[in-house]
Amino acid sequence: MTMLTIAICLILGVFMFMLVASYAFMKNGAGEESMNYKILACLVLPVLNITFGVSLNFLNSFVGEPATLTNLLVTCVHLAVWIICFVLAFQVESKGVVKVYAIFWALTLAIAGLTAYIISVETTVDFAWAMPLAMLLLPQWYGFDYFVDGDFVFLVIIMVISLVMVSASVWRWRRLVK
Repeated sequence: MTMLTIAICLILGVFMFMLVASYAFMKNGAGEESMNYKILACLVLPVLNITFGVSLNFLNSFVGEPATLTNLLVTCVHLAVWIICFVLAFQVESKGVVKVYAIFWALTLAIAGLTAYIISVETTVDFAWAMPLAMLLLPQWYGFDYFVDGDFVFLVIIMVISLVMVSASVWRWRRLVK
């Protein structure tokens, strides 16, 4: 990855952060600060997070190089940002955001499971349709490959994290509906 790509990603991240921060100080009709900035942050931060994770980890994961500490750091930041986004979404109590998170994590769980199936079983079925989704959802987790040798174990770790996130999203959404 070139320095220009990293610089562009950082500049976009700073721009989006400034946008969210400026939106945070908007006042509603009663003179109180609006909670809409948290909803915006819940929607913008994951998109930036996925963009950074894919841009920094994609090449190493695609080529099959061993994971480095940089990849592990990207993965840890990715997980931390998602935890922050979940905390914000739970505070805001937005059913729509929680539902979007549940769908995203269910899709991540399904793609990780499908990829693990493809790796473990010699199949002749064409799963080319899943490649764009796998390339979007899995590279940011490549840092976990630093600890394990096999791709199957790496994908099981992703499936466990995804299952926890889906369960938390569905649990919170059901509590908001009641």
